[in-house]
This record gives sequence, C-alpha cells and structure tokens, in this order.
Amino acid sequence: MTVDPRVTELTATRTVAISTAWNLFGRIFPLLIAIAATPLLLHAMGITRWGIFSLALALISTFTIFDVGLARALTRTIAHAIAHGEDAAAADATKTGLVVLAGLGIVFAVLVALGLHVYVRHALKLPATLRPEVMTALDVLCIALPLVVVNGALWGVLSAYQRVGAYAVINLPILALYYLGPLATLAIWHSLVPVMAVQVFCRALMTVVLWSLTQRVMPSLASARVSLGAIRPVLRLGGWMMISNLAWPVLLYLDRFVIASVLSAAAAAWYATPFDVIFRFTTVPQAIMAAAFPAMTTAHRASPRRAALLYRRTLLAVGGMVLPASLVVVALAGPLLRLWLGAPFALHAAPVLRLLGFGVLFYSLDIVADGLLDGLGRPAFNARLALLEIAILIPLLLVLLPLFGVVGAAASWVVRVAISFALRLWVLTGIFPESRAELRRLVPVFVLSLLALLAALTGPIAAAAGLLVVATFAWTRALNNEERALLLVRLRRAPAP
Repeated sequence: MTVDPRVTELTATRTVAISTAWNLFGRIFPLLIAIAATPLLLHAMGITRWGIFSLALALISTFTIFDVGLARALTRTIAHAIAHGEDAAAADATKTGLVVLAGLGIVFAVLVALGLHVYVRHALKLPATLRPEVMTALDVLCIALPLVVVNGALWGVLSAYQRVGAYAVINLPILALYYLGPLATLAIWHSLVPVMAVQVFCRALMTVVLWSLTQRVMPSLASARVSLGAIRPVLRLGGWMMISNLAWPVLLYLDRFVIASVLSAAAAAWYATPFDVIFRFTTVPQAIMAAAFPAMTTAHRASPRRAALLYRRTLLAVGGMVLPASLVVVALAGPLLRLWLGAPFALHAAPVLRLLGFGVLFYSLDIVADGLLDGLGRPAFNARLALLEIAILIPLLLVLLPLFGVVGAAASWVVRVAISFALRLWVLTGIFPESRAELRRLVPVFVLSLLALLAALTGPIAAAAGLLVVATFAWTRALNNEERALLLVRLRRAPAP
C-alpha cells in the first residue's frame, strides 16, 4: 500500500523528535522558574497560604477534565483527516469543537465555583480570618476554566500538524508569569486574590497566541462552519475520554485534598510540594506524547508496524530521560530538600519525595501506553481502568493515611500507578499484536530500572551503578542494529562543546 508522503513526514521519527524537543524547551524553562520561585513564594505567603496556592495549582490543572474528552478526541480526528487529505472536514470539526468547548467551559466554571464554596465552608481546615480571602481567590481562579479547555483543543490542533515550535518560543514569557506574576503581586498585596488573577491573565494571553497560530496552520479554518455533524465522530470518542478526564483529577489530586481535610493545610503542603516537583518530571512524557500521539494515530491508520516501532522508541525515550532524574531523587531526596526549602520542611517531605521518585518513572511510561490506547480508538478501556484505579486508591488512602500520614498517601499513589501501567501493557499486547515483539525487548529494561531504583535507596554510588547497568542493557538489547548505527552517526555529527 502506498503511503501518502505527508503521512510519512508527519510520522517520521525525526519529525516527532523535533516536535518533542520544542515541547521540552517550552516546558523545562517554566519548570526552572518554578523551582527558583518556590522558596520565595513560600516565604512570602506563609505555610497556610502556600498550601492553598498548591491546592489552587492542582485545581487549575484539573480544569482540563471539563473538555469532556473533546480535546484529545479532536486531535485524533484531525490526525485521521490528515491521513485522508480531508482538510475541510478537519476545519469544520475544529471550529465546532471550539464553540462547544467554550460554552461548556462557562457552565462548568459556575458549577465549580459553587462547589468550591461548599468545600471551603464545610471541609477545608482553615483559619476563619482567611476563609473570605480564599473563597474570593478561588472564584477568580474559576474564570480561567473556559480558557483552559479551549487552549487544550487549540494545542491539540497544532500537535496534529506537528507545529509546536513557534508556540513554544512565544509562550515562554507567559509560562514564566505563572510564578513571577504572583511574586510581583505579593510585593504589593498580601492576598491570594491578585495571585489568582495573574493565573487567569496568563491563560487569556495563551488563548490569543494559540488561536493566532492555529489560523496559520489551518487556513481552511477561516471558511469553516459550525456543524454538529462534523463533530459527531469526535463526540463518540469523547464520551469515553470524558470518563477518563473526570477520573484523572481524582486520581492525581484526591490525596492532597484528603490530607488537607483530615490532617491540615500544612500537611498538604508537605505532600503537595514534593509531589509537584516530582510531577514536573512528567513534562518529558507529556512533551513527547504531544508529538508522538498524533504520529502514532496517523501511522497506525497507514502502517501498524510503523506505529509499533514508534511506540517502542517513545517508551525508550521517556524512560531514558526520566530514569536518571528518578534515581537522583531517590538517592538524594533529603539533601536536595534541605538545600531548597530548609531542614524543618525536608524532615516531613523527604520520605514523600523518595517514594514518589519510584512511582514517577512508571507513571511516565503509563502516559505513553494510555495515549496509544486512545490513538488506537480504545478509549473505553482507559475509562474503565480509571474507574478501577479510583476503586483501588480510595481504600489505600483510608488505610495508609491514618497509619503513616503523608508517607502513606505517597505509597498509595505509587501502588496505583504501578498497577495501571502493568494492566495497560497487558491489554496492548492483546489488541495491538504488532506491539508484542517491541514490548518483549523492553520488559527486561523495566525490571532492571526497578532494581536500580531500589539500589538508589542506599546512596548515589549505587544509583549511578544501576543507571550504567540499565543503559548498557538498553543499548545492547532494546535497540536494534539500525537504531544503534543511526544514533552513533548523529552523535558523531553533534557539534563539539
């Protein structure tokens, strides 16, 4: 079967790698800003306000669930349309999807604001003098909800066309404002309200940038029409993805809200701060999957073998970038936190960070498996698995949190993500036969990575030795001769320092 040259270009490893590099560039810069700004914000806000701010950052991250699965389904639909040269249909689906998402976002913003009022009044352990300020700040934050869901859809369009470089560069100042803006407002007002206003302003600027770039990459959008018929395939996929989206914030943030309610806002900060640090590692798989998801989706339509090859290479790329960071965290959690936030904070947070260092590797790899299942048109399994994970997480929290405090919450998260990753790998071998041989090459690497993390508990020397063993095995067994030769050629061409 002849493959469309445009499909070949969009699914080429080099194309995916370039898009991934731009994604990483656009995400790592704000991560560095966040690391530098966190001690300053903690000092300026105080532990209680910082705990609320951590919850607010978690909340704004969960706003993506209110796209009811349409953003990712839209990306998959556009990727399929590209494979068939149906640009007009892709534009109609995009315009209709954006209109629907904007309307849903406004409705959900009102509902979330009402729900937060109930939570602050009746569940959140908070000084009475701070409660009015927190309620107003969260009301302001909810204005960002429609912007977040529209931005997710626009980003998906750019990802389908592998056009993220310009956005990554233009968006850097906006991303820096996430943390620098609150610092500036706190120098004038000692309140969370202007801090949340900055978050809304940043999302509005992002919407303007994304819309401008989407119009350039999809010229047919200018003549597109709003049509429910054009978005019907998106809605069918989005229904299952909606369930996954609704479950995602529960799985990711339920523990910190439970900690704040059962223990205190300060305890939530001891858990949320190391969690937010470790979760930044998922910048790597998210950046890679932003490019690989549409590529694997398009490739599977034309050549399943090509999609399986992309899948193995994506897993290797994610593991190769996340494992070294995980080993450093497991081996040096205490010293790193003492240096960053001081000994008192590190005393409570270091065991949490060490445990999360185990889980983040498998969570990162699970992002790839989750994306491939959506790309294969199997969002139903992801939705059912998300519900199963909630059923696993809640009993774990109820048992481990009272016994071990915030460390028990971290252990619950690690167990849950490990189970999720194992189940997705098992299912993929059944529904995507072409992936079996590729996955068999990787299973020993996964096992050795886990052993290396266990060894890292004894110190940095063992962590370095474990990384060397994993890297050697991955080079000799997980890569084929062609891939090794290609990497050697590229290394020789790399510019000298």
